[in-house]
Amino acid sequence: MIKKLLGFLVGVLLALALAATLLATLAWHALAPQPGEWATALHIGPFERQASVPTLLRWATHPLALPALDGRRIAGWRLKAEGAHRLVAHCAPCRVQLAALGPQPLLIDEARLSVEVRGADRYEGTLRLGAGERPASIAWRAELEREGLAVQAELPPTPLARVLSAFAASLPELQRAQIEGSVALRLEGSVGAEGWRVTKLRPTLADVSVTGLGTEALRDVDVAQRCRPQPAGGRIEGWIQNAVIAAEDQRFFEHPGYELEAWVTVFKANQREGEPLQGASTITQQLAKLLYTGDERDAARKLREWLYAAEMERTLGKGRILQLYLALLPWGDGICGAEAAARHHLGKSASQLKPREAAWLASLLINPDQQLRRWSSDEAAARERAAWVLKGIRRLPRERREAELDALVSWRPPVGRAAH
Repeated sequence: MIKKLLGFLVGVLLALALAATLLATLAWHALAPQPGEWATALHIGPFERQASVPTLLRWATHPLALPALDGRRIAGWRLKAEGAHRLVAHCAPCRVQLAALGPQPLLIDEARLSVEVRGADRYEGTLRLGAGERPASIAWRAELEREGLAVQAELPPTPLARVLSAFAASLPELQRAQIEGSVALRLEGSVGAEGWRVTKLRPTLADVSVTGLGTEALRDVDVAQRCRPQPAGGRIEGWIQNAVIAAEDQRFFEHPGYELEAWVTVFKANQREGEPLQGASTITQQLAKLLYTGDERDAARKLREWLYAAEMERTLGKGRILQLYLALLPWGDGICGAEAAARHHLGKSASQLKPREAAWLASLLINPDQQLRRWSSDEAAARERAAWVLKGIRRLPRERREAELDALVSWRPPVGRAAH
């Protein structure tokens, strides 16, 4: 009797093992992605295979699977199952790595992402950014497709200070700045094999005001001391002002120190990994970089730069901002400031420059030392950029502009390294 019972139990166990093996094999094969489907590498013990991400997502959000995810950690996020159809992921702090934000990860003090199933391959939830009782809350919804998740998200008008507080660890200025105004955001994008891609981005800022950063001290300070040795000068006048605006910030007198549309354009362009990062900094933002933030290529530095720019527009005004900018700009060969650059490269004061000379000098600013070398290796391209700046100089009469463009064809910088 005992032998028969043991034999029966062994048979049952073997049958269960066989069934489990069969189910595991079927599941393993069910994960195989279809041609063109979003896939990722899946590791189970010593085995690895390409797995369908849509299938994994459907399994992970199934009511039977959610309890198994409760309490687990994935890539720094702790998961929590809430009911049969809701999964919450929490991290504190969080590091967000996006090509569009630069090579350094963006540090967020705390984030909470909720995911709820809303029908076949449809999901929605919220992304809450920041600690405390009133974090910034972004509502999102997504639909699962073969190539990835199609996502729509919206941040309703929210106090700007509340949103920025989520990045307090990277923004030391928040300890003393008073920030007014609101921000809203709508975006559309996708998450797939190539990562996160934003296709539509509509930010809105309203009633922005920044105080408390102390930029009013720049009204009278002689910042040119940072560029010693510096020729005696004072106010920088002449065509060099308009030439620099044409080269660096053609809407300088129209914007409040920043341009949202330019940010959106550059953000989309910077999503392509491996491509050189573009900037979109206004003259005011560049001045903030020169005086306060340095030139690290990351999102936190851009936010800090923006805070200073917003305040400087109020405390200094356009005229003072432009004069400070002209006094501090690096101009190649170790030269700093427009007056020193004009004397070094062209042998005359900045106020005495002809429009074509001012345009040439301003054309160097994109990368002064590199542009100076181009006059030896690729003069045609360097001359083309100078002509582009000359065409953009405002308040230059048409007849004189045409005469200056004609003269630029055969003109060469007479002094400095560019002449060699």
